[in-house]
Amino acid sequence: MKKYLVAIALVSISFAGFAQEDAEFKKEMLNFVEIQSGSSIDAALSQVMPMIPEGDRETFKKELNAEMKGMYDDITNIYIEKVGKEDLQEMLDFYETTAGKNILAKTPDVIEASMGLTQKYMVKIQPIIQKYMQR
Repeated sequence: MKKYLVAIALVSISFAGFAQEDAEFKKEMLNFVEIQSGSSIDAALSQVMPMIPEGDRETFKKELNAEMKGMYDDITNIYIEKVGKEDLQEMLDFYETTAGKNILAKTPDVIEASMGLTQKYMVKIQPIIQKYMQR
């Protein structure tokens, strides 16, 4: 009986260690998702914010941030399922380099500039999609 209890204790400790490691991995992955996605969100907000009445902007930001937290958690779970720990560390290391920091800094401008192009080409692409969907 004593050996049985010792075995259960060892297994429990092992699972606790894995759970702690997984929690740390999830925390790191969430950090990556927030770094990567944040600049895209900032670009979108720069276009939307002027349309929000000035008196409502703080409330808007709070509501939006609450939803973004949920989205970041969901995206994090997808990354955890699809990306390994080694790849995560390499991605985080990249974003610490000069090139990674430059890309993050310029991403909002690239997204903002490309939004108009996306709309322009969607107008052209939509009839093609519809044509083939009707077949």
